[in-house]
Amino acid sequence: MRNSPNVSPLHKQVTREQVAALPKVVLHDHVDTTGARGEADVEAAVRAGVRALAADGVVYAELRISPELNLDVLPLDKIVAAAERGATSVEGIDARLILTAMRHASHVADVADETLAAYPRGIVVGFDLAGPEDSPAPHAETLEKLRDAYIPVTLHAGAHEGVDSIAEALRLGALRLGHGTRIFEDLTADIDGIGAGPVASWVRDRGIVLEMAPALEVEMGVVDSYEDHPFSLLQQLGFTCTLNPGQSTVSSLTDEMMRLVETFDYGYDELFELTRTAMENAFAPVPQRTAILAQRILPAYDELSGAYNEDASFSQLADPS
Repeated sequence: MRNSPNVSPLHKQVTREQVAALPKVVLHDHVDTTGARGEADVEAAVRAGVRALAADGVVYAELRISPELNLDVLPLDKIVAAAERGATSVEGIDARLILTAMRHASHVADVADETLAAYPRGIVVGFDLAGPEDSPAPHAETLEKLRDAYIPVTLHAGAHEGVDSIAEALRLGALRLGHGTRIFEDLTADIDGIGAGPVASWVRDRGIVLEMAPALEVEMGVVDSYEDHPFSLLQQLGFTCTLNPGQSTVSSLTDEMMRLVETFDYGYDELFELTRTAMENAFAPVPQRTAILAQRILPAYDELSGAYNEDASFSQLADPS
């Protein structure tokens, strides 16, 4: 267990300028390659998405692409190779890819097979099943094939549908939940406080990552307003919460952080915790995660904490003991 950074409450005034400059981590963002007519277009779309994240201070990102969008003009392996080139062509950011298949379409097994083929190259780091939150059970064999190859899987669940969709995603091996916000439907409240039902307890106690994107989820109708979003509550209850744009066209990560600051009174220590949580739960190998945390994230926060409080050191929190 790690304590929160020792930043004096007198120095928790958070400015957008400073937040924009802080190193950030994104685990859930989509690149739209609709309309791409060739490899150059796919590469350019991914490069533009990566550049936008880098401009927002993101130092590590996992971008989702849906190869199915371009199968009318390119074979699957060419789409992924072009996306890999786009992801690795921007300096200052470590960008990886998650291949997304739409569960209601006919190419889930094909995208999974391409994930298996690309995974050893190290840019594609996982597989995602998205689309309408119908049961993913028809794809159980495909998901088992990925698990047998030790390829991480994240499933969209708990956004449009409730706890049952989350439970099924867990049974099918999801290590992270795309959105997962409706886990709050498995919470209870009484005079003893807030309790967790069986699904919520499993998600919390096993550290299953919630890839939440509050602004996008408000737009999707998951909750009525940002003030109603359960992000802060779930984090306080011990859930592994990550903050994401979901779609950078809707919101940047700086925007999301500032909304937490303005709505739920987050300070730099809470923003650091969110960033570290995201980095520690990325699908990249541990050595890369550790290096980015130590070399890119901690120095920036140490500089910040030193400016605010000589006794505060975020780097002390890197020790997991």
